[in-house]
Amino acid sequence: MNGIDIIKYLESMYPKELAYEWDNVGLQVGSLNKNVKKVLITLDVTKEVVKEAISKQVDLLISHHPLIFKPIYNIQVESPRGWMIQKLIKHDIPLYTMHTNYDVAEGGMNDFLAKRLGIMDAQLLDSADEIGRFGKVTPRSLEETISFVKNTLHAPHVRLIGSTSKQIRSIGISGGSGASHIAQAKRNDCDLYITGDVTYHSALDAIQMGQVVLDVGHHIEDIFMEAISDQIKQHFSELEVLISAINTDPYTQL
Repeated sequence: MNGIDIIKYLESMYPKELAYEWDNVGLQVGSLNKNVKKVLITLDVTKEVVKEAISKQVDLLISHHPLIFKPIYNIQVESPRGWMIQKLIKHDIPLYTMHTNYDVAEGGMNDFLAKRLGIMDAQLLDSADEIGRFGKVTPRSLEETISFVKNTLHAPHVRLIGSTSKQIRSIGISGGSGASHIAQAKRNDCDLYITGDVTYHSALDAIQMGQVVLDVGHHIEDIFMEAISDQIKQHFSELEVLISAINTDPYTQL
């Protein structure tokens, strides 16, 4: 299977043109014009993930978060990023990234999250940024909802911002760092807004506007690996598709 055909299929669902202007998606290292038998899917690209790709002899690495966000002016192999680029090129492992184009696309990150959380008739949360979903859910107490979210998204540690004694009947969701959409969740009358990477000041703002928020961490996006792996397997049955075994979460819960 030629790598170009795999990426054409993915881009038919998640076009690069959907990515935000500040983002960097698509081919980041190497060439897709090669025979591909084994693919590795990861959330982040770290030295450990690159070592894994080499040891498992994969032919293509697909990540959600880009290795290269901003223009680089040199590739110093002594630096972590330079080392990774050198190793990927040396071992002929192209790196392809799907980030905000996957987040905003129909059937992408936020639709997948909404489906997992049982959001019914999910609608666009923030039409200005074309991201996030919200809708009605099976009514539960806040405590029951938190337990459900933790189990469903495999999030052992979460941070609750605000509180309510009301039943949670509507939920807003935005994968990744979605603090900038808290106000939109409030406008859409979400009883609970779920996202990751909520800063201190954004948390204070949420409390002031009366919006309950559940910060489940940036690794809410781990489901990217499962979703993309399943899609590639279903369309290209001859491919071996692996999900990275490396935990790239930079935080340690103490």
